[in-house]
Amino acid sequence: MHMKSGALKVIAHKEILDHVRSRKFLLIFGIFLIISMAGLVGGLIEYQEQLDSYNDRLSVVSEDEMSYAPYWKPSLLTIFYQISMLVISLGGALGIAMGFDLITKEKESKSLKILLSNPIYRDEVINGKALGAIGALLIALGIVAIISLAIMLIFGIVPDADQFGRMLIFGAAAFLMIFSYFAISLFMSTISSDSGNALIYSLIILIFLSTLLPVFAYGPVMNLVAGVPPEPPESLMKENMELVISTSGTIVSSEDGSGEYVEYIDPNQEEWDKFSEKSQAYWEKRQAISDTIGLISPSGNFQKITMEVITSASVMPMYMDEEFEKDTSLGGILSDLLQNIIALLVIPAIFFGAAYVRFMRLDIR
Repeated sequence: MHMKSGALKVIAHKEILDHVRSRKFLLIFGIFLIISMAGLVGGLIEYQEQLDSYNDRLSVVSEDEMSYAPYWKPSLLTIFYQISMLVISLGGALGIAMGFDLITKEKESKSLKILLSNPIYRDEVINGKALGAIGALLIALGIVAIISLAIMLIFGIVPDADQFGRMLIFGAAAFLMIFSYFAISLFMSTISSDSGNALIYSLIILIFLSTLLPVFAYGPVMNLVAGVPPEPPESLMKENMELVISTSGTIVSSEDGSGEYVEYIDPNQEEWDKFSEKSQAYWEKRQAISDTIGLISPSGNFQKITMEVITSASVMPMYMDEEFEKDTSLGGILSDLLQNIIALLVIPAIFFGAAYVRFMRLDIR
């Protein structure tokens, strides 16, 4: 084993400073911050209005009405829905802006050759650049989080432990999504001859993963993978139509004797049950394929985590049937989202690993 030169910390510190001083980083982050805060304020105002309306309804509704009235209690987490849409678009751009020219600009300026001519190991360079990006990204998201909490306190809203935990999950997912696109752009920077090509390749991947992939996963293209949905046999459809328009059937008197109704008994119920089972199996298979394809997209995983965190935070009065009940605790949410969380960890690891291998073998002349 060789001794490290100690340049890792130096490179990481330099990269952090380079990022926070970069015009492209400051521009995208500035837009991200301004729009996020505007969305947060608007969401808080709407949340307060919804909460007041909810409390007004509870003050006049009776206990009998509460047993069936679908009164949802608004959740503080709903204010992060619009912010999540912003993170998907600007967050991906921020990650790409941080990584697309990290290696190519060094090659273009010939500084990489000079840098590696010093007693510095290549892994220290690539790891230092990644750590610098992580540090700059944590600073940016930390600023957003601090300002967000300050605005909440100004509105007189103090998140409880559960809400704060959900906000941490939201922030962690946002960080992993942005870092995923950074790792992708860093890899493109190692394989591209110049920064322009690296940027184009990175943007193409961003558009594909965030916009085009959902079309493949949930659109008509899925029929090519999962096949067309099963259709009921023509014989059943014909018999069903005949049964509907027929006047035959079993006449059953109503309890009070005031009227009668016709109860139709389908002689082909067993065949209909088989068709229903086949149809259900098809749609479950289709959904499983769609979910698997969706795991490839950092944006899709972030959106899935965000929606689960937000929707599960809403509290419904206890009129729901047991079959609809689910574990909405933080532990239950993390368990349901485990594959999405793992995907958000694996995707940047794969691309950073590929960038690492490529950089270690890079021919610098």
